[in-house]
Amino acid sequence: MLVRADAAEGVAVYMTRRSTRSPFVPDAYVFPGGAVDPEDREIAARGDLHGSAGVVAPEIAAAAIRELFEEAGILFVRERAGGAAVTGAALLAELRRERVAGARFDELLARHGLVPDASALLYYSNWITPVTEPRRFDTHFFVARAPVDQIAAADAVEVHDGTWIAPAEAMTRADRGEMTIIFPTYRHLERLSRFNDVDALLAHARARSIAAVMPIERPDGTFAFAVDDDSW
Repeated sequence: MLVRADAAEGVAVYMTRRSTRSPFVPDAYVFPGGAVDPEDREIAARGDLHGSAGVVAPEIAAAAIRELFEEAGILFVRERAGGAAVTGAALLAELRRERVAGARFDELLARHGLVPDASALLYYSNWITPVTEPRRFDTHFFVARAPVDQIAAADAVEVHDGTWIAPAEAMTRADRGEMTIIFPTYRHLERLSRFNDVDALLAHARARSIAAVMPIERPDGTFAFAVDDDSW
């Protein structure tokens, strides 16, 4: 969940619309993300990760950084030598071109002397797909402040229509049928909508204890929690 300050609403979150050809939730608005790839595991195995995102496997943090870069063009990296954060627009554009051309993410960063910066992420939650769903996922959510000198842009392949939006506005549009937003995304938007300041949101994220959540599907296709809604 990439967030930034918004003059009118306090907090805005970056969302993208999944391709209509996607095998999972086609055309839905989501936060950038995806599955752990072998290159993410290689990064974790070599210890090529700066800092920590919290109590979460390092390959999952590496995957979050890679997917955010691929789908939104935002890259949290640091120099391997010296540890300085890297945000140069020209370099980031070149890295994205190389990635689109097929370069492995771990090899791409190594070639440029960079490592993923897990300290830019805050581990927020862990949701597991209900047992009634034909496709099961164990999903980990992070929250991160958008760098002021990087511009988010959807890749126009996996995702489209990248937009900064107030969480409450996204929920309103979903309620009106103008945006398709699945249950876990909607619930996270509800959480984000409680904050009108990015610093307060990030302080809340740092203080959280993470427990796995698995909603229960009702007979009518809607979902509920087995525990109190605020406990996750």
